[in-house]
Amino acid sequence: MIRLIASITCVLGFVVYAIVGTSGNVEEIKAKAPAEMLDRNWEVLRYEGFKYGSFSRHGGKVFYHVKDTGHSNTYYRVNVSMWNGELQYYYGKPETLSRFNIDAG
Repeated sequence: MIRLIASITCVLGFVVYAIVGTSGNVEEIKAKAPAEMLDRNWEVLRYEGFKYGSFSRHGGKVFYHVKDTGHSNTYYRVNVSMWNGELQYYYGKPETLSRFNIDAG
C-alpha cells in the first residue's frame, strides 16, 4: 500500500511539473538581466512578464522588449532563461520600425 501511494505521488509530481512547471529562477533573472542587457547594447523598454518553466526551460523564462542602442529603429522581443547560473537569451528577427513624418499642414 505504501508503494502504491509513493508511486502515485511520484507520478502526480511529474505531471504537475510537466504541466505547471516552476518559477525558481525568475526573480534571479529579473535581477540580473537588465544590467547584462546594457552590456549587449540593449535598452530595456519594458518587462513583459514570465512563464513557468518545465523540462526545456527549467526555472522559468522572463520576457522583455528591448531596443538596440546602436540602431535606433531596431527592437527585439527577448526571452531570458538561466542555465547553471548563466543567462541564456532567445530572440528572433529584429523588429524594424519605419516611420514617416507627415505634415498636417
